[in-house]
Amino acid sequence: MNILKETELVKKVQERLREVLSEVKGIDLPQNEWLGRGKGPPADSGYDLKMRAEEAGGRTRWLCIEVKSQGHPKIAQNAVLQLNHAADKRDDSLRCYDIFAAPYISPDAARICREAGVGYLDLSGNCHLSFGGVYIHIEGRPNQYKPKRAHGSLFSPKASRVLRPLLYRPLRPWKVAELKEEAGVSMGTVSTVRGELLKQVWAEETKQGLRVTKPDALLDAWSRKDDWKRRTTVREYSLLIKDPDEIAHKIHRICETQPHAFTQWYAAFLRRPHTVTDVVSLYVSAFPEEHFIKGDLLGRRVDSGGSLRLVVPQDDGVFLGKQHSNGLPLVSDLQIYLDLIDAGMRGDEAAEELRNWEQFYKDPNV
Repeated sequence: MNILKETELVKKVQERLREVLSEVKGIDLPQNEWLGRGKGPPADSGYDLKMRAEEAGGRTRWLCIEVKSQGHPKIAQNAVLQLNHAADKRDDSLRCYDIFAAPYISPDAARICREAGVGYLDLSGNCHLSFGGVYIHIEGRPNQYKPKRAHGSLFSPKASRVLRPLLYRPLRPWKVAELKEEAGVSMGTVSTVRGELLKQVWAEETKQGLRVTKPDALLDAWSRKDDWKRRTTVREYSLLIKDPDEIAHKIHRICETQPHAFTQWYAAFLRRPHTVTDVVSLYVSAFPEEHFIKGDLLGRRVDSGGSLRLVVPQDDGVFLGKQHSNGLPLVSDLQIYLDLIDAGMRGDEAAEELRNWEQFYKDPNV
């Protein structure tokens, strides 16, 4: 934070905390008790803000607040460490309660605070304050302070190419140069992804390289951000041929001269049978000529409800980690999961069955 922004933020946190605590009976907040960092007693290591709260019975409680301009998990971790460090140096006789404050505190950051016994409060309306006879917990309020350029780049088509090898099982560290080579992206893209993963505390930096430590949290976040309609162009076909295996092998031969791989229900069935499907979905780099579909598959183009879906991706990263089953190319298990989890027709069940399998997204190079 620069000085002006910090001053404005501290003022807003002050107003918000007074507003929240004003609803609590038995708490008196004397005016002019706010102290800037370094203005406390010599033995006090200082906080961004300190507030004296008078509780019932005339007992004094000091609210010690660490204010940050962002509230993502990595920042929350650092704030907790700072508060703990300050607590180690303060007078044990003081009755203090530590609080982390920011414009918006993400759910994962909030969890970090609660697990550390630290309160939190944001300007978007979320808070967790628990001291003395006070217990206030508010969650689920949306971020009202999103930056003009939000960090949505982690799950963009280009950036997601970097996530794929990082999620190979078994999880292992990757050097930046290795990721660049494996994902086929620029060093800048790798650096951006690295920074976002560390910020969200989904990965750690080791001597051997970057390693994902919370693959489930990362995949859950990815699936929530994923938008099938925006990243694909789909054509559907109604066919007189009804057997999915026959359809798959014939369209495989039609598209054998271009990159292609099966996904969604049919691919999940080949990898981990759970639900029977009549729909065959195939990623292709370009749509084949219609006369091939009509001649070899006895098919015609339809708006919806077809038994064959041909899908052109926005980015060919969907082909990374490609595997084979029954003589057919399939996208990686990760891509099958992302394509299937919100596809309907019991796709969510098939996706979860695949994800819970011990072979899910095994490193294709092992």
